[in-house]
Amino acid sequence: MDSRIPFSQENLNEVFKISPNNRARVISRECGWLEFKESFGWVSIAKYLRTCAAFANVKGGYIVFGIANRPHILIGLKGKNLEAFDALDPEKMSKHFNDHFVPEIEWDIHQYELHGNIYGLLYVHESKNKPVICCKDEGKELKEGDIYYRYRGRTERIKYSELRIILDTKREQEQLLWMQHLANISRIGVREAGIFDLHTGQVTGSGGSFLIDESLLSQLSFIKEGEFSEVKGKPVLKLIGNVQPLERLPSTVNKKQIIKTKGIRIGDIVSSFLNQDHVLEPQEFFKQICFENTAFLPCYYYMRKAGLNNDEAIKMLNCVVSRSTSKAKLVKRITDGKTQNMTAPTGDTSIAKKKREYAEQLTGNCVDPSLSEKSLEYCLQSIRGLSAKDVSVHSGYLRDLLRTWFNKYYASAQGPLADNLRRAICWIDEALFKEEVEVACLAPSRKSKSLRRHI
Repeated sequence: MDSRIPFSQENLNEVFKISPNNRARVISRECGWLEFKESFGWVSIAKYLRTCAAFANVKGGYIVFGIANRPHILIGLKGKNLEAFDALDPEKMSKHFNDHFVPEIEWDIHQYELHGNIYGLLYVHESKNKPVICCKDEGKELKEGDIYYRYRGRTERIKYSELRIILDTKREQEQLLWMQHLANISRIGVREAGIFDLHTGQVTGSGGSFLIDESLLSQLSFIKEGEFSEVKGKPVLKLIGNVQPLERLPSTVNKKQIIKTKGIRIGDIVSSFLNQDHVLEPQEFFKQICFENTAFLPCYYYMRKAGLNNDEAIKMLNCVVSRSTSKAKLVKRITDGKTQNMTAPTGDTSIAKKKREYAEQLTGNCVDPSLSEKSLEYCLQSIRGLSAKDVSVHSGYLRDLLRTWFNKYYASAQGPLADNLRRAICWIDEALFKEEVEVACLAPSRKSKSLRRHI
């Protein structure tokens, strides 16, 4: 997981690992970087702070609000709980952190929509100056002087072995910093180097010393601007501009706010394609296929929207970190260029005749939308037997049919029906957009005209 972008879709996929057998349950486990809470409320703030401090003393981590405990059911935040999280004041939260812990805890907040439910997330970054120590009592949860640590799925007071590792690591970092300073002094030369004490304002060196008034320390800016020295080869630093007194230092920290995003799953990938939605980040829909349990999802529509040809798309996929086999299968789909198109049946069997009947009904826009079970499977296979031209001519009708069947059957469909649904949808996608994205460069005007032709 990339801690630099804690709420990327890739990271959220790791947090919200959906059970393949139950879409309402996550199979993610509470661990050293993850904890679930069913609800959110200020009455439990001390518990949240304790867990956050533990995350900061390890590798960082998430508290997710809206997931029930044992089993981890996706219930979302509702009513007063959702209102409380939505109204969370980041400044108030920061004050709680700063009142109870030193050094400062770095954190972010997020609101995530998945399957129509809203979830709140707090992410705590790994502290750069461990250990984070409690400096104020708060009920039974927080005790001054305690150091909290994350052990698998539990938050506890730190044990000797983990504290020793933190202290040894800190000492090694300080030694490395000393070596870097000494290396710089050696490069400059001992006689030419000086030391600027940021606390006292005193600059000392072999050539003497001078003092900068402490009140001016925060207001001075030294810049190097060409060669100010009259002696060539000796550039100097020059202080320019007027120094004005400031009542206090301006804050360099951006004000936090709750960022809201919506999750991307199979239903979103399929629905947005069938609806021909204008998605703001089509590349995210495309990359999300790598994290699903199947690679047979519409991809060329999103490649087309993102302006990606095959080579660019494969390059993007190679940068995606996913343990799912869908990534390799998607790359193979694009590389091989094979489609889900099937040869129209020509035999005299009852199944072949039935499929030909469905093909005629499809091009006549008169298929019974209430089809189910085997009849529906045969009709879906008939869709795959249509030519690319037929798909283009009847695109709107076919997409409406598939949208109806996908919404009605996919969530509970058995393997063969679900597979036929996905592959029929893939063929519509391929017939409409595959040829276009295989062209490395298209003029913008040709792109827009071609896209309008299919919608």
